[in-house]
Amino acid sequence: MGRKNKRKTNRVEVQARNCPPLGRPQAGSSSPVRRILTQRGEISKPGPAEEPLLLPEKPDMVRHGTALRPRLFEVPAKERTVMATRLVRAYDMIDEIEKLQEARQVRDPERHCERRDIGELASDGTYVQECALWIRAYVSSDFRVGVSAGALDGSPLPSCWTHITSLRPLEENKPQLMNMDVVCFVILLATAIRLMPRQERGSLHVVHELHAHAKGGWLDFDELNRHGETKGLDEAFLRFALASVGVKQSRTLYRRSVCRSILLVPFSTPATKSKTLLRSIETFAEEQRRYMPSSPVGHWNLSYVTSQVKHNGLDPWRAAAIFLDQMAECWLLADAADDDFYRAVSGVEFAMAMVHGGKPLVAYRSPSRGQVQILRDIVDDSQVVLGKVIPLVLSAETPKAAREATAKEVRRQSERVPPTKLEEGETVIVPPWDVKCIWNNAMEAFMRLDRFGHGGFVYAESAGWDIVEEFLIYARDNLAPMQYYPCPQVGFALIRDKGSWPCEFCGTVESDLKVCSVCKRAQYCSRECQTKAWKTHRRVCIPVQAK
Repeated sequence: MGRKNKRKTNRVEVQARNCPPLGRPQAGSSSPVRRILTQRGEISKPGPAEEPLLLPEKPDMVRHGTALRPRLFEVPAKERTVMATRLVRAYDMIDEIEKLQEARQVRDPERHCERRDIGELASDGTYVQECALWIRAYVSSDFRVGVSAGALDGSPLPSCWTHITSLRPLEENKPQLMNMDVVCFVILLATAIRLMPRQERGSLHVVHELHAHAKGGWLDFDELNRHGETKGLDEAFLRFALASVGVKQSRTLYRRSVCRSILLVPFSTPATKSKTLLRSIETFAEEQRRYMPSSPVGHWNLSYVTSQVKHNGLDPWRAAAIFLDQMAECWLLADAADDDFYRAVSGVEFAMAMVHGGKPLVAYRSPSRGQVQILRDIVDDSQVVLGKVIPLVLSAETPKAAREATAKEVRRQSERVPPTKLEEGETVIVPPWDVKCIWNNAMEAFMRLDRFGHGGFVYAESAGWDIVEEFLIYARDNLAPMQYYPCPQVGFALIRDKGSWPCEFCGTVESDLKVCSVCKRAQYCSRECQTKAWKTHRRVCIPVQAK
């Protein structure tokens, strides 16, 4: 909202004393990225203007896991990152699986995916060892390891998986197979992994069955250590692996309805409805957090649920704020684990959430014409409903403007005005220096991944890349170093929400909105909303040809 006043002597800062920094910073850490992430409850100051903007070339999206393997092994062992080391370990496990298959002489084209009784398979020690390796390899690589069709089809599958005929929502799920022990649990979990590439719904059938057995509490996971083939596996690891397969398959079916039918199973079943699948993703993501709290994966998958405002009922702006907090936690855990993939994707998505007003910094002029910046809490709206006093975090140009702003915010709280409701003259603003700092850190992690061909996974799994890149290029070319920028769209653009968008002024979510004839970006539900929004929109309305 214009340049910040250069006379800093009169600026008044009102910070909430009972609003501690969020997150879990490491002792002694003072990196700019960590500061931004852990101090989300404070109004940030401009960063160094001389920091260059990193704009690496977008990766090639045509990729195959087996083709990326040679590039990975070209990196010298001493130069491999933690992520690269984990991928190498996963490929070594795949090699070991193929050796076991060859030793058992089962890699016969005529015995393609042969089905056998699970009791017979459970008595074969090398087969159980192979199943344990499948689980370890996929968890180690976070399901980004390339496997040949020969390895996937090189061993028989238990015939009982085809007997799991019904797919129920998790909250209504009941076991369909009887007399399952932990060895059979390991075999069926490996089966779900091997079915993933070509039988998405069949894999989810197996996952739901295993989830019902694990939830029932009658499996003795301590028995795993009494078998040499499964020694080292435990309940937490297997439940995390099961939740990971469940998230992958539920997300696939949620995004691609064509995958929801299998064989003679009806297309329209309660468990494959979009809202039910989204609840399944949330349940599995919570279990990922519970069984492996040091992993960023659970926070990453929960953020996906938050972003789907069409089916989760969240206000688009509030969803962006919750999403921002989840991405901050995801980045902090990824940084502690030195995981470049989640460091990159969570950084890109955090920056996207900031561009969409996820850090709800609102600017306006007080009655005395002094500039005010207020950081509103839109995540916990229950405080407004209950009539509680919410601490203020604001910055004002003069003491008088600070008093006027405080009176206004107290009035809003007493009248229980929803924190996501903007009043006339208010604008959500974005600090470009924070967005650039987060983006540059994410791009550094991306470039380390792209060295061995895995940068494409970052671009494919982050919805905010193009949004943030466009925002930062415009800010670099058109804004002063200490200048805030009006939020181009408050709340999610709903790219991952099957085509519904919110009106730029009133927030009504519709699929048939009218587009601004000049910039071709802003969308409104009516001519009246477009007219009311023009006072703010004209600052960012750039003709298409000027872009």
